[in-house]
Amino acid sequence: MITRLVRTRGNPFTAVLFVVFYLSIAAGNHVTAQNCNNGVPCNEGTRPTGQPITSVNDDSINTKTGFSIPDNDKLRVRVKFMAAWGHDSAQASLGLEKQGRIGYAIVELFGNINKHLSYVLEINPVTETKALAACGEEHFFFPNVPSTIGPRVNCDPDGRTRVDDYRFIAFDLVDQQGAIRQAHLNYQRGKFGVKFGRFMLPVGFHWEDAGSFTSKDATHIQRINAETNFGVDLSFTHARKGHYPSVAINFATFLGEGNRRSDYDYFYFLNPDLDTNSAVTGLLSGTFMPYQQLEFRAALKRGFTGSKVERLPNYFASKRHDSALVLSARYQPFKHLTAFGEWANYTWGPTQTSAKMLGFTTNPIEKSGYYAGVDVSAPVTDALTVGMVVTREELSRDDSLIKFLAEQDRLRVSMGKTERSTVFRWYAQIADSVTLAFYRNLLSNPFPWVSGIEPISGPRAFTGRGSDKWGIVVRFQVP
Repeated sequence: MITRLVRTRGNPFTAVLFVVFYLSIAAGNHVTAQNCNNGVPCNEGTRPTGQPITSVNDDSINTKTGFSIPDNDKLRVRVKFMAAWGHDSAQASLGLEKQGRIGYAIVELFGNINKHLSYVLEINPVTETKALAACGEEHFFFPNVPSTIGPRVNCDPDGRTRVDDYRFIAFDLVDQQGAIRQAHLNYQRGKFGVKFGRFMLPVGFHWEDAGSFTSKDATHIQRINAETNFGVDLSFTHARKGHYPSVAINFATFLGEGNRRSDYDYFYFLNPDLDTNSAVTGLLSGTFMPYQQLEFRAALKRGFTGSKVERLPNYFASKRHDSALVLSARYQPFKHLTAFGEWANYTWGPTQTSAKMLGFTTNPIEKSGYYAGVDVSAPVTDALTVGMVVTREELSRDDSLIKFLAEQDRLRVSMGKTERSTVFRWYAQIADSVTLAFYRNLLSNPFPWVSGIEPISGPRAFTGRGSDKWGIVVRFQVP
């Protein structure tokens, strides 16, 4: 039967996934999830909303079991899915404000190679987070229109919907290397571990662990921090389930190209996973839980993105600062009540040498802000929990685009303004595996016209429908 079905599929990649999935169902034998750090799962994921924290990094529904194939822990399979239908006023200029899309459809393969070695491979064919080159439109300004300086770049009609952090189409948050979301080899010996490959950087809370469901309702700080990159991560973990205090420390070095889009370093619209000859970036992060109900995190990142190409001086393809300090806290006094928040300061903008070459001031850009939230839930039955998450965020609008326009006195733009958002989310959690949710994001953007959201000339110049968003979300994980 398997052979017959596989032969009907022309794509060998699809065939492999089908065989793996079929065998996983046939096996039907649950095993304990793969751990990298003394019971701490090494893969990305989420803790079911409203559930208690049990260890330093036990904030993930990925601690659930996976199917073994066959009856051992060499290969296990997990499927994670998120889709949403919603309204985004930032896409209203061509009537594209209502969209239904798959956010992610992740097939995760993971397992233990031997006593000390394990691996994780996450495959997600939905890749819509990358900014594209816009073709431009009369009366509108698009920062992602290809420059005449440098290699020839063809525009893409979808570039008008995939501009920056303020006008985007994807419901997911993570830039990938093609279909590869994460793929890393892990070595664990006692409290010490090493991770090599492409992995999620341990910066702040995972957006789903802090009450968000999609990129449309996630805070901007969560979206900036949601970065995967290629490198090495060294870890030390002192954590035993049920024993406190617990501590986890990570030191990672990686390519450092993950935030190019957020700071408008389009770099000729090359793939965001390509290293642009900048130095490697370093990250030091830690988590401390004095007791089960209280958690603190801190992350310090120092590095650069992009590269200064002296023969082709181009502001949107230059070397940029990419440093950050992120402080996080979460308090759960009761099982169904959690308060959380994060403060972040990002150091962006052209480096001194790039700024001098391009004729701009050499001071880096400091982009700081915070968000705070509360998650309140109540059990309806043993298998059903309903709840509500509210977050409030205030974050500086300053970045390289605002500096570029402000120093040229263009488009009514100035430094020092703030974006603000208040997001309401209602959800139903079914059997810790399926989530149904609705979100309403009230977003105030001081300069929507610099992202192609509002016209800059004509009878409707500098007016529009705003950037508010709402939507319905379905999310599940098996097993």
